[in-house]
Amino acid sequence: MNIKFIDKLLKIDRRIIFVLVVIAIVIPILFPLNLPVQVTDEVRGVFNEVEKLPPGSTILVAFDYEPSTTPEMEPMGIALMRQCFDKGLKVVGISWLQQAPGNAIKVLSKIQGEYDTKAAEGKREKSLVYGEDYAYMGFQPGWQAMILGIGRDFKGTCKVDYKGNDAFSLPILKDIEKLADFPYLICLHDDSMINHWIIYGHEITGIRIGSMCTAVMAPGIYANLNAGQITGIVGGLKGGSEYEKLLKYRGAATSGMDSQTVIHVLIVIFILVGNFAYLIKEHHLKKERMR
Repeated sequence: MNIKFIDKLLKIDRRIIFVLVVIAIVIPILFPLNLPVQVTDEVRGVFNEVEKLPPGSTILVAFDYEPSTTPEMEPMGIALMRQCFDKGLKVVGISWLQQAPGNAIKVLSKIQGEYDTKAAEGKREKSLVYGEDYAYMGFQPGWQAMILGIGRDFKGTCKVDYKGNDAFSLPILKDIEKLADFPYLICLHDDSMINHWIIYGHEITGIRIGSMCTAVMAPGIYANLNAGQITGIVGGLKGGSEYEKLLKYRGAATSGMDSQTVIHVLIVIFILVGNFAYLIKEHHLKKERMR
């Protein structure tokens, strides 16, 4: 093999690698690969729990992820909202992170826009109504104390929503007195916040909990899943794509998984080519030294 070519391969301009990475990310987005998605039991554990709730039920959704993880978390949030509202469920949102309200409002605003369009096109009887179909209580400080507080008195602890409306004036909270009145809680998180929900929520009130989290967080909460403290885990873009498949639509998580798969393959190729070139170079130098 031409040793000069090997030298060039080992000294390839990093900008060429960057361009290849960009191509590997963009092409699957522009031209979907429709790679197969296998749905795991962990994801079904959250999906099925929502599916079995009767129409009119009100679930609690904790938006506890930072802007930095939005690309990974937002597709899950959107998929969850679509499932809930298509089933006729009601959603009350809440956040323990100061950075989270912007993410929650973005997801809810996008869903509101989608259902406004559906209603205008005659695909739905009516659009979503804030305060009746959904509400967002905004950032609530205190973590453990706040969870214990809403466990006893939800409206007395979360006195106003993020718009400043009195909690007692919101029709969606008419029958909600305490945390246990919610049949299900889903935590959208990129940190260990779900542990507080488990300890001070599930273990005290018995509320059932589902996790939607970043891929890096998922392995750490499998022990809670095995212990029966949560019903399921939707982890990262992979989990999000599985959730979208269950809902029978192709969203941002599925598109992201196409790109992620291609870039992983490209990285493996880089590693193989780099190691192959290195070994050829070392073999050539060894032969040179033996002469």
